[in-house]
Amino acid sequence: MTTENLQIQENKHQFDMNTGWSYWHNHYLRGQGKIFAYLWNRFQWNYFHQLKLVPSFPLNVHIESSSQCNIKCDHCFRQYMDMKEDEHMPMDMYRKIVDECAANGLYTLKFSMRGEPTLHPEIVEMVAYAKEKGVKEVWINTHGGNLTDEMMEGFVKGGLDILNISFDGLGEIYESVRKPLKYDKSLEKLKIIMDVRKKYQAKKPLVKVQSLWSSIKHDPDEYLNVMSNIVDKVAYNIDYDFKEHHFVPDPEFVCYRLWQQISITSKGDYLKCPSDFEKEEVLGNVMDISIKKAWGTMQRIEREKHLARRRLESDVCAKCHHGAKTFEVDRNIGEKKRHVNDIKYDGEFAGAGVYRDPEVPATWPNAKD
Repeated sequence: MTTENLQIQENKHQFDMNTGWSYWHNHYLRGQGKIFAYLWNRFQWNYFHQLKLVPSFPLNVHIESSSQCNIKCDHCFRQYMDMKEDEHMPMDMYRKIVDECAANGLYTLKFSMRGEPTLHPEIVEMVAYAKEKGVKEVWINTHGGNLTDEMMEGFVKGGLDILNISFDGLGEIYESVRKPLKYDKSLEKLKIIMDVRKKYQAKKPLVKVQSLWSSIKHDPDEYLNVMSNIVDKVAYNIDYDFKEHHFVPDPEFVCYRLWQQISITSKGDYLKCPSDFEKEEVLGNVMDISIKKAWGTMQRIEREKHLARRRLESDVCAKCHHGAKTFEVDRNIGEKKRHVNDIKYDGEFAGAGVYRDPEVPATWPNAKD
């Protein structure tokens, strides 16, 4: 197969549960006030990698504001790996990153990666600084347990665009996954978040919840109905087994992420993607190399490796869930059957959010070739 014939396709691991008007309304709200920039960003995000076109600057910069986390989820990679870091990003480093991002027209800055972003004592100021500098979309991934009225008011006033909350299942299932968070308290936090937004007559941040599929598969409609009455958007994620790492790698896979994003740890180290959890392949540091240079040199080398079908030479890529083989399944959510994909494993895997609940049968397929 020649480079020209290689297809760079996205292995979808997250699926929207909203459909119809709600789905498109959320896209409208996300692009409101910057609709042309949003549409251009979505075109680059969805099609540039397929055309093997490289944006002049990353479309998305992942920022690890904190490499700490204050809950212990059994399914999380943190429980099985050496993080090598346990700290907050210094503000002078953060400002340096944002200043370059803003100067190069960055669309999305996402607080995410290996820690809980809201543990950073200045997370509200970090959001506000990025928006003041002109970053078009600022996004936080969080477990939601640290959110307070004061923090949410700061996010609304500071211009946060998207708040993405991991909320795995309902009731006891949620509590079995998101230890030691309590379901009733976490559900109340969702309502308070929306109340704060209403108080300021704000349309943002858009609030999204996402669950492990295995935590809701016994009754996805119940989860969708509960959450749709509170938040803006509902989604689910494929389950990953980070304990055993027995994904079946796809040798033909060319990773779309290398054409979209770059990641920066709390110490300022560049990673080619946020799935390098143990920092096995650091590309450099923001205090020594600009983002633009890292994107055009070190990340370019990674793209070339993938195009040359040398992806599996990288230990990080070889065990990455995004590069695993997939199989197609049909799932009924609401009144619609969804044709989606799931990950192939070399053995049985019941799912991270289900095996602790004896009332829910483990019917995960053995997906060997």
